[in-house]
Amino acid sequence: MRLFNVEQQLEERFEAFLEPRIERWFRKFLDSPAGEELISGILADVMVSWMRPGSSEGHSYLEGIVLDLVGRLKDNPEFRTRLLAIVTAKESPKS
Repeated sequence: MRLFNVEQQLEERFEAFLEPRIERWFRKFLDSPAGEELISGILADVMVSWMRPGSSEGHSYLEGIVLDLVGRLKDNPEFRTRLLAIVTAKESPKS
């Protein structure tokens, strides 16, 4: 019984030590360019998957969201440059 108590105390101390550090590391990663790229990729995949089943001919809800975002960001030169690069890039063969 006493051994279980010691194990529990060690586990609690380890969690108290590790949890705040993991949260800081995770937040730091999400603030980095790699974290932002990961989040944007996940959101794009979720939005496309979410909208694909209901999309038919004409404008879909997803297309409306994308066009609205582009409209709001059109006056940002850096965004326009990145958007133009994506739109004009030739598709590479998928492996």
